[in-house]
Amino acid sequence: MRLEVGTIQIRDVEIGRATALTDHTLVIDREELRTLVLEDSHFADVQVHLVKPGESVRVIHVLDVVEPRWKVAGPGGVFPGFVSPALTVGEGRTHRLAGVAVAEVGAPVPGESTVFRQRLIDMAGPGAELSPFAQTLNVALEFTPNMACFPPGSEQIKDFLTGGPESHEYNRAVLTAGLKVAARLGRTAREATPDDVETFELAPCDPALPRVVCLLQEVTATPFLYGVHVSLPLGALLHPNEFFDGAVVRWNRGYVGSTYGEQNHPVLVELCRRHGRDLNFVGCIVFGGTTVSSAEKEASSSAVAKMARVLGADAALVIGLNGSNHAVDLMLSIQKCERAGIKTTLVYNDVGEGPDDPGFIFAVPEADAIVSAGSRVQKVTLPRMARLIGGEHLVDPYMDARGELTVPMRYLCCSVDTTANTRQTVRFE
Repeated sequence: MRLEVGTIQIRDVEIGRATALTDHTLVIDREELRTLVLEDSHFADVQVHLVKPGESVRVIHVLDVVEPRWKVAGPGGVFPGFVSPALTVGEGRTHRLAGVAVAEVGAPVPGESTVFRQRLIDMAGPGAELSPFAQTLNVALEFTPNMACFPPGSEQIKDFLTGGPESHEYNRAVLTAGLKVAARLGRTAREATPDDVETFELAPCDPALPRVVCLLQEVTATPFLYGVHVSLPLGALLHPNEFFDGAVVRWNRGYVGSTYGEQNHPVLVELCRRHGRDLNFVGCIVFGGTTVSSAEKEASSSAVAKMARVLGADAALVIGLNGSNHAVDLMLSIQKCERAGIKTTLVYNDVGEGPDDPGFIFAVPEADAIVSAGSRVQKVTLPRMARLIGGEHLVDPYMDARGELTVPMRYLCCSVDTTANTRQTVRFE
């Protein structure tokens, strides 16, 4: 699979009469985007906001963030299963509008679980130093739900993680709307001459190079793969190019990750760049799900190790997520890989409450190479912003969003992100 990614660096975004790319400025017809979103009856209204770095703006209730891209050549299209047919992607050429992000914004709806839901973006101040999306030109879509979609009884939360069926369906509509807008903006670049073109291909290389697989754990924040929202306890094999074309779309539960991060996955990009030079990157195994028994956890971890062995991996870079129940599946996968002779390195959130709390409910001695992706519980104080988008209050806990806030790091959108789409670094002392 050979994919060319052409980058058009956007210098500014403006409101105009027609959506178009003029040199390196993206012009947006606000009413066209509103019409596109309101084709879906789940929405009573949507507001289209432009938010730029350095502005005194706070965006709350951020559900997902997407980069505008468009498939210029090759099979399928961007965001398969949502915007284009669910065909395998990752070949041909795709153009991206670098420096632009589409943010889906909306307060909780009836029946929606608010566990780990809250994510915000401050465009100025200390919060801006921590979220990558304070550095992008953001098109924020603020959705107003059609309450006719929530009949009496739909306010009951039937599942701790995903809520009720009506809220689940509504939030899929939100994701779809954001992807449609991102694709529409990306389409402006279909005939543009990119500033840069990078080719991603896992071509045959020196057999003496170490064979490296990337294991990506997806748990309570199970993503959509080609439009399918399904747990993957036994794993699925993906080419990294499929991530870059939007085959992996983030479900809006959880405190880390975004579709933008999957499209630009820095870990996968770096592995691709090093392929054939100092390693042989053999692909990605996506795994995870809510396993509730020892037997399920043994099956899940055994399947992951088996797939890594089938790929002939000598080493595995493991992208972990969550320090609770799912840590057991993760650690068992590492243990089984190590015992099969596959050396592992784990990238993981710091989930402990301090130096005396390791944060793991379960660990194995084989997990002896761990890289911290930052602390999700470390507190940060954010000053008042002049403009607020997305509502008046945070959730879980209920807080006034207008004034000064002291919140855990996980509240800042992608400040803690194991894909490396973050602005945090590790300091050795």
